[in-house]
Amino acid sequence: MPEIPTETSDQTVPVDERELASTRTALKVFRVMSFVAGTALFVLILEMVLKYGFNNDVLAWWSPVHGLIFMVFAVATANLGFKVGWSLLKMAGILLASCLPFVPFIIESKVWKQLAPKLGL
Repeated sequence: MPEIPTETSDQTVPVDERELASTRTALKVFRVMSFVAGTALFVLILEMVLKYGFNNDVLAWWSPVHGLIFMVFAVATANLGFKVGWSLLKMAGILLASCLPFVPFIIESKVWKQLAPKLGL
């Protein structure tokens, strides 16, 4: 029977194929949303530089879009976290750290390297 990783990297729990497929999908969605949220953060920084540095409101519409993207990223993080057994503190840490430039890309890479082999990806 297939196995799914839990919070500790050495332990696995047997699961059915649907749950395994669901966890694989959650990891892929997390990966995409990490990239999207990381890129959106750079656009937000550009928007703030333009607005406060050059008094240019050309990207003033971006802040709410970025907020929506980050909320979807938060849901993707929680979805994956609950499926693989992360603590709430770890999920909150990922979300908090993702507010810094480049960090969403680093976190995505570490999570992928940790979980992908265990999920058969």
